[in-house]
Amino acid sequence: MSDGTAPLSPSKTTLRLITTACVLGLVGIAFSVLHFIRPSALTFALFMLLGQGSFGAALLVYVFAVLRDLKRRKIL
Repeated sequence: MSDGTAPLSPSKTTLRLITTACVLGLVGIAFSVLHFIRPSALTFALFMLLGQGSFGAALLVYVFAVLRDLKRRKIL
């Protein structure tokens, strides 16, 4: 079904937000792997503070980017 309009591409800000979410997710994975390879109290503390914090921040940034894009497309 085509209504004759071109699909909207994501804005530069949305792409930056998604890239930021991916980088934060990778930081969280790095701390997870560090704790998996060298389990100690310090790596556990780093994983709990920085790893899970970056996972949470990545999730929030990604949800914000999705909602922002849906509002831009006038779906929400």
